[in-house]
Amino acid sequence: PRLRELAEEHGAAGALAAAAHAPGCGWAEAARTALRALYPTQGDTERALGDTHLELGALLAAHNLETAGLRAERDTLAEGYESLASLVGPVAKGHDVVFRLPGGERIGGSRLLLAHVSPYYERLLLGGMAEGTSDVKPDPDFSSAAHIALLGQMHALGHAAL
Repeated sequence: PRLRELAEEHGAAGALAAAAHAPGCGWAEAARTALRALYPTQGDTERALGDTHLELGALLAAHNLETAGLRAERDTLAEGYESLASLVGPVAKGHDVVFRLPGGERIGGSRLLLAHVSPYYERLLLGGMAEGTSDVKPDPDFSSAAHIALLGQMHALGHAAL
């Protein structure tokens, strides 16, 4: 009886009920056993969970709001990363580095973003005599598509959709 009072006082009955019915919960069977020990009849269980199911409903609603907020934040970040990745493209105003790709294609990018994410590009674009380095000829063994994808990832700090 005292254990039952403590379980109800601290909301453990609801937690046990939730765990007992949670898909993939590793201790669901133990939770069901504990519930049966604390509340031998269906009526006992229903009485104990009477208020708890309302609390669980409120917690679930709060969780859903938090999840929606996190989704919105994730979507905003994704848009920002895609915007950064879109900086790689045909040479345009604002590009301060140009890559001459195999086949003669030229794409522009941001010296600052590349130097931030890559020690190689930091040395190439910002180190020593880099002041005049704005025209870069990447490795000819990689395709233009591979270069564009890599530079897009680097501009988006590794978060661009592939």
